[in-house]
Amino acid sequence: MSYNILLKVDDHTHQQFQNIVEKLNAGHKESQAKPLGELLANVACEVIDQVFGDLLRKQSEQVSDDHGRKLAHDSEKVIHQILEAIKKYMPWAVSFFSNERLTPLAHYLETVVREKDGQYYVQYPVDNILISEALGCVDQVRSGNTQYISPAFKALTRIVDQGVTTLIREPKKILKFNLIVDKTLNGVINLSTQVGYKRLEKLGSQIDPDTANSYIDHFLIFLEDETKIAS
Repeated sequence: MSYNILLKVDDHTHQQFQNIVEKLNAGHKESQAKPLGELLANVACEVIDQVFGDLLRKQSEQVSDDHGRKLAHDSEKVIHQILEAIKKYMPWAVSFFSNERLTPLAHYLETVVREKDGQYYVQYPVDNILISEALGCVDQVRSGNTQYISPAFKALTRIVDQGVTTLIREPKKILKFNLIVDKTLNGVINLSTQVGYKRLEKLGSQIDPDTANSYIDHFLIFLEDETKIAS
């Protein structure tokens, strides 16, 4: 059993990335720090919007009670805060580096970009034990066992966190920031993720079974079973 999460990347964004990589590989003297930093922020925002933004917009349109609207509104506020932090700190962090220092980062990012049926994605693997736990909880929720809603959402949160490691924490290690900047970024990452995760887990304790199944179906859209592809 082997699973990946696949998250779409806009064609224009991917082309911009390829242009930056080509310039870095060719040894261009013009700094690529600003365009790369802005591009990484855009990719992160695209990914977050796919995973959370689309879901919350659909939910806002579907709910008819005040409680449901408040849940969706509060969640949208949290996502907005995270997006603003990304737009502020990611370009700032990358701006410190020369093209030479950015090249290994660009090469790493190439390894997490994948083309499938003409569409580009960023992808990351999901731990087999974690995915088994998550899918087990999902099966229970779909069978009507409401006590598994909260564990299912906690497992989904851990799957999201594996993506944060692949797409944010590992690239940060490659850049080898100085102590002050590294500490600042760790603080931003930890605060943003914890706020987001708490919000997601809180949803798991407050929503009804039908809404829970709708949320779960949305998250599972991004899950790819490699064994089915191989067969």
